[in-house]
Amino acid sequence: MLILNKQAGVICSNKDEEGRKSVYDLLPKESRWVMVGRLDLNTSGLLLFTNNGDLANKLMHPSSEIDREYAVRVLGQVESEDLKQLTEGIELDDGFAKFSRVNVGGGQGANRWYKVVLKEGRKREVRRLWEALGFKVSRLIRVRFGEIRLPENLKANQFDYLKPGQVNLLLRSVKLK
Repeated sequence: MLILNKQAGVICSNKDEEGRKSVYDLLPKESRWVMVGRLDLNTSGLLLFTNNGDLANKLMHPSSEIDREYAVRVLGQVESEDLKQLTEGIELDDGFAKFSRVNVGGGQGANRWYKVVLKEGRKREVRRLWEALGFKVSRLIRVRFGEIRLPENLKANQFDYLKPGQVNLLLRSVKLK
């Protein structure tokens, strides 16, 4: 298993008619890698890859309720009532969604950082939750998936292999070990 620090502007699909760089171009060729979840074009951060399709499916399945933590920079004046609504839930076009946790980060002026946690990863869910309240997400970085954190020393578009203990944590989280 490996971890990749995806840079914004890199796509998460295997083939692209526009010839853009793919996360698969950045991986070692020794194995057939299965991506655990996805990040949209403008999102950066942690992506996991495995050669175990069963593990990938279990990690991605909503019933596993594995935390996905993001650092998100939001444009606009966010009030405490907005934060409450984000954790109580909002009806989106594909169903009810909410953050299990929202923590205020830092920032000044019109841009503020927040740490948010989701239990599932629907398409553009973080952005859509903020947009439902009229806020624009100007930066989005996945910093954690389950117990695996994005290492601070892992540069953009670089990968590293997970340590056996980290792989075991993921296996146990979906009852495969």
